[in-house]
Amino acid sequence: MDFPAMMSSATTLSIIEEVAKFKFNREEWAGFALFLRNGVTAIVQSLGTKNVLEKRDVRVRRTMGNLARELSRVKAQAFTTRNTFGGTVVNVAGDYNTYTLDNDERVAGIKYIPALDKLSYAEGASWNPSLVCLAGTRATTLSLINDWSRSMDKCNVLLLKGVAGSGKSAISHTVAQALHECGLLASSFFFNREFCSRNNPRLLFATIARDIASLYPAIAADISASLEKEPALASAHISRQFEAFISGPLRRHPIDRPVVLVIDALDEAVPDDGNTDLLTILRDGIAELSPYFRIVITSRPTRLVDQFLSGKQHITSHILDIDSSENRQDIASYIDIMLRDNAMNSQMGTPWPDEALIHDLKIMADGLFLWIATVLAYLRSAYKPAAKLRALLSKSHPQSPLEPTKNIDNLYAAILEACGDWEDVDFVADYVLFMGAVMALKRPLSLAALRALNGADQDLSLDYLPQRFGSVLVGLHDDHTPIHTLHISFREFVTIRAANSVETRKFFLSEQEHSQKLAELCIRTMVRELAAGPITGTGYLKSGQRGIPKLTGVSEQLLYSCEHWGDHICHIEGPASTLQQIIREFMPRHHTTSIEIVAAASSFVGSLSIWRWFREHGAEFKELYNAPSQAERLLILSNKLAYEGRPDESLSAIVESVELRRELVGQQPIALCAPFEADLALSLTHLSLRLSDLGHRERALMTIREAKSFYRTLAADQPAAFNAGLAVSLNILSIRLTALGQREEALIAIEEAVNLRRALAVERPEAYNAELARSLNNLSKCLSALGRREEALTVIQEAAILYRTLTREWPARFGADHAWSLNQLSNCLSHFGRRQESLAAIQEAVVLRRALAAERPAKFNAELAWSLNALSDCLSAIGRREEALLAIQEAVALRRVLVAERPAKFNAELAWSLSTLSSRLSDSDRHEESLEIIQEAVALRRSLAAERPAKINSELAWSLKRLCICLSHLGRHDEAVVAIQETANLYRVLAAERPAIYAFKFADSLQMLSNCLLVTRRVEEALIISREAWSYSYR
Repeated sequence: MDFPAMMSSATTLSIIEEVAKFKFNREEWAGFALFLRNGVTAIVQSLGTKNVLEKRDVRVRRTMGNLARELSRVKAQAFTTRNTFGGTVVNVAGDYNTYTLDNDERVAGIKYIPALDKLSYAEGASWNPSLVCLAGTRATTLSLINDWSRSMDKCNVLLLKGVAGSGKSAISHTVAQALHECGLLASSFFFNREFCSRNNPRLLFATIARDIASLYPAIAADISASLEKEPALASAHISRQFEAFISGPLRRHPIDRPVVLVIDALDEAVPDDGNTDLLTILRDGIAELSPYFRIVITSRPTRLVDQFLSGKQHITSHILDIDSSENRQDIASYIDIMLRDNAMNSQMGTPWPDEALIHDLKIMADGLFLWIATVLAYLRSAYKPAAKLRALLSKSHPQSPLEPTKNIDNLYAAILEACGDWEDVDFVADYVLFMGAVMALKRPLSLAALRALNGADQDLSLDYLPQRFGSVLVGLHDDHTPIHTLHISFREFVTIRAANSVETRKFFLSEQEHSQKLAELCIRTMVRELAAGPITGTGYLKSGQRGIPKLTGVSEQLLYSCEHWGDHICHIEGPASTLQQIIREFMPRHHTTSIEIVAAASSFVGSLSIWRWFREHGAEFKELYNAPSQAERLLILSNKLAYEGRPDESLSAIVESVELRRELVGQQPIALCAPFEADLALSLTHLSLRLSDLGHRERALMTIREAKSFYRTLAADQPAAFNAGLAVSLNILSIRLTALGQREEALIAIEEAVNLRRALAVERPEAYNAELARSLNNLSKCLSALGRREEALTVIQEAAILYRTLTREWPARFGADHAWSLNQLSNCLSHFGRRQESLAAIQEAVVLRRALAAERPAKFNAELAWSLNALSDCLSAIGRREEALLAIQEAVALRRVLVAERPAKFNAELAWSLSTLSSRLSDSDRHEESLEIIQEAVALRRSLAAERPAKINSELAWSLKRLCICLSHLGRHDEAVVAIQETANLYRVLAAERPAIYAFKFADSLQMLSNCLLVTRRVEEALIISREAWSYSYR
């Protein structure tokens, strides 16, 4: 025994127990606790699976949990907006020790959970310290938000409304920064219509979930479990994501201090003609959450926002009053600081500052921070900025107060007017070319990429554009930064409102018209760059390689063109002859390569918009689209995306393959349909697999039923050609039915699959024996589940013989399948008391799986754990208790590691091994340890049964029976009665549904309950239960 390690662990435990009593400095003790936890973990791990440490390990975990609860009660330090300091944060707690643990190490203390990587994180959605309010401004609003964020009332949403340009986003950045610095920020999300990842709510809850998971390990584990159980949640509708990632975890793991979520520019995610699902969640779903979970939202007061969020009990609203004296004073302070710094002084010339000009500027701002920020950006890029400022003020000066949007529009008009000579046709052409493209792009591109799209047009030069448009566009300071508008109001002005006035019509740009131009530019770019030379790595859809390679040589403009040419071409109603010509050049030579580039360098979201456009524009276009070949390529792409672990994209590809092939079937005369129906059936089969990957079990079942129907019709006419496909569909159908608990129908399907494959194997054993063995294995499991154990044994014996022959010839290919058959064979033999044979089979399976796990532990450790669990049962059955205990301890150790990485997938298996371990410990009279282990198993199975009662209730009943035995051994008879009562209740329901399997177990649980009642001297109840048990046994 490692006594120094044990002493260190014991000493650390005593220190932790003392620390749990302190509540002085939250950060100090949090760091110290993490330091101790890491030390204890290292010590425990150094001792491996030594039996003597099991009880002490439980004590470590229990004590650490107590410590965590104590520390979490310490209040977070507050931030203040004392006087008018704006976004500054005061650390009132002073300095603190970290015990050599810096912030990065604290973050690292939260266990990395791979499943969370399935959640997409919106790029650029977080707060930015360079965009906060100027210190000393916005004091009242910041103070109000500060006080609300720490309150415990039921108004857990604060809606800050203001007109465009009133400075809402700066306040959001300031609030988020302050909350972050005092430990209260849960997450922040800044919507922006310019960016596809942030102009809709699709990634909102996935992003928030990852941020919250980084703060709370229990919530991280909860979300991970949901993702493991149902991978489709990663791309599900936001209402499902809200329940799975936010509402559900917060209910199951209540937080005990305020945390705040900041959502900025809500109106940019839910325009008035848009989807209202997010507003519904904010109105209804958030109201059900704890008042500790609080949300700050900023938005323009749009019709939908007001309709959904005004007048709700859990929402308090605050309006930014741009006409208030404080707001005007804040703007005045901002102007004074910005126009009097050294850089501006040198740029404005002499005499400066011009107090009269500054005074007029303060008046003209009219309470809008965006207005003055745009003016300052304009002055920084202007030649002779003082003169430009005088001209600007004279042109935009209103005769009377204006509505804020008109005020900003007037400013934009004045800035654009000063950008160049609008009588100069060359300047106007540059404006239309450049600004039109910026407005029509589906995502921002750099100036270099825009220039390349236009055929390296040198007029798009950094020598001219910054001084012309730098005040309304971001990203013009170099060639390679994506360009986007400073504010959404500028896009709305030039693409909508500018057309409403004679004076501003020259600034108007039709987004649809310029999207049409981009369509042709994108196609020409693809033809030009793909014809110039091959992209290294393309061609993989025609090769036999399994995955998707990394590509080299893909330019920014080429990737954009491949991604979005289909989006742009949909805006073209009557294609010109020049476009027809370039499409004819592109489709046969480069279309497949463009899809490969998207899948390898971006995300595949679909390609059929192009097919639909071709179909609508006449035969001359439709004939360019080779639908049969495209359907086949999409099937191949789907399989490659699945191999890469990209299930959502894989599903998108196979859905399109099915749609194309369904259309092709509909176009054929009945006499010629067969080959097209066979292709459709194949795509449907793969669609079922992809749906199952994402947890869409009902749709997967419906799809494989359709595939089976096609194959059955085809096989009736041409059995030699299509019986193999029918067998595949029946095998998958059986698996889908079993997953949904439809065992009898699953048996019928797998029996037919076995018959088909048996006939195929007779004719071509080398091609079909492996498939036959696989179906036999599945058949044996179906028979066992229905209590037909003799037949299950006969079937699995045949499968094992087949696999033994296959493994002898191709061990690497069939060793894993052979191990599964041996595992099932051992289980079947044990049911008939053939213990030595059962032991021999499982020992062989363990040997095979040890070898496999040694080479590929990530894939085969889980399967090795199954065999070790079965080996423990076999060894125990013949009295080899010590070996049985060692085997199950190894299985538990393997499964604990697996659960740490993927809890949803492996918690049920861990519960199984824990229940077995409890039995082995009881066999060795280690009853207290046995009780602790079975209590953990029961807790796991309770949680699992809440979600999957049909599957888990029988396992929960078995663990509760085991719990009753452990409690009885320790003289805790009243608790034992409670446990066995629950066992009997569960078995009663199960026996009513499936008497052949559960009638005996129900009667046995009743007899145990009767015995326990007798021990507690509840004689009359015991007699009643005993009579029921007796009568049930003889039904």
